[in-house]
Amino acid sequence: MNNKAEELLDFLNSSPTAFHAAAELKKELQQAGFKELDPSQKWNLKTGEKYFLSRNESAVIAFITGEDFLNQGFRIISSHTDSPALKIKPDPIIKKNGHYLLNTEIYGGPILNTWYDRDLSLAGKIVLKDSNSFNLKEKLIDLKKTIAVIPNLAIHLNKNVNKCGKIDKKKGLRALITQKQDLDSSLKNDQALEISEADLEPAAADDLTLKKLIAEFTDYQENEILEAELYLYPAEKAKFLGAEQEFISAGCQDNLSMVHAALKSILDSETKAWTQMAVFYDNEEIGSHTPQGADSPFLGNIIERIIYNLGAEKEDYYSIIEKSFLVSADMAHALHPNFSKEYDVKNRPLLNQGPVIKYNANLKYTTNASTAAVLIDLMEKNEISYQYYTNRSDKKGGSTIGPIAATQLGIKSIDLGSPLLAMHSARELGGSFDHEQMIKLMSLFYQTS
Repeated sequence: MNNKAEELLDFLNSSPTAFHAAAELKKELQQAGFKELDPSQKWNLKTGEKYFLSRNESAVIAFITGEDFLNQGFRIISSHTDSPALKIKPDPIIKKNGHYLLNTEIYGGPILNTWYDRDLSLAGKIVLKDSNSFNLKEKLIDLKKTIAVIPNLAIHLNKNVNKCGKIDKKKGLRALITQKQDLDSSLKNDQALEISEADLEPAAADDLTLKKLIAEFTDYQENEILEAELYLYPAEKAKFLGAEQEFISAGCQDNLSMVHAALKSILDSETKAWTQMAVFYDNEEIGSHTPQGADSPFLGNIIERIIYNLGAEKEDYYSIIEKSFLVSADMAHALHPNFSKEYDVKNRPLLNQGPVIKYNANLKYTTNASTAAVLIDLMEKNEISYQYYTNRSDKKGGSTIGPIAATQLGIKSIDLGSPLLAMHSARELGGSFDHEQMIKLMSLFYQTS
């Protein structure tokens, strides 16, 4: 198996949330000699140097300043660190029918039934008390233990589950985390009636709370935790499968596979005349309308800050944007062998057949003939196989960061990605060969004169 695919598995296993993915990015960038910048302080940049910065501890921008950026512009690869998930609500512990349940809400657009009957753990960040209320410490946590499950209702009690399978988003996605040890006699004797939402069991001093749960599995004390931002995640590790180990089975490949490919490409890059940049946004799955999302001034402001710090003027910004190129890297739909009628009759990518260029007539993907030709030329000159994807004409596709980021900047752009089956499932299926080819293409994009 190729090393790049093995490294991807390690990255996926270390990144249960966008916070953890950003932390992994920062760690690898620092190890490669990239210097971290503090956005709240003045910068003193130099051409030919490597830098990175973060926002919200979930989005990262890394760049290598070009020696002739005024004339050569920027080459940018963008991706996003977040994936569809089940997010934990505030004060989430529900005590009901002798059990403790974890209250959740849906982040993005997951395939909900894939979250049932899976070993689940909890990860995210916590905020700790400090003497300065405006300088609180934030720490990442990953309980790692399989502490929860969302059990299915037995088919004997839900006869139509295989016919409709509709999920109650209000109650059906609560995760079971433990059972009270002192069940009352009526529950023990199976005589308890269904307790209504308005008649949940009253809280007791020794009841389980989220802070108690965190303290039990981490080194932090219950009384030092102010707040938490946590997500459930499937505990099963990423792995290869298939007769030839040609598949990657893991959650969050959309879009951590593209994050990892962009990271490896910029880590291997050398200084060029143009500035090379990798942008790892957050919150794409919920529309990008956040300070760390693509639909914000984040990237544009950073580009301006870089070039002005290196001596450019306001007029130069517009000139540089015209000379720049953005690759929006987000996973693409692979042809499902059992549902081939759901795809366009011609443009239907396969796993392990190379990068996918994504087109849409209404520009839900930013690709046009001019931008596609640049990458096609690179691939054909370097023996990289490639594919096309368009939606079936009567179907609407998903969104990407491409149109949003390109609109924010006014920059020429292309949408592409590696093919993927079961996109937005708790367990997606990618191709191990595709990852190596995507990294090769991204490296050519950064480095080719």
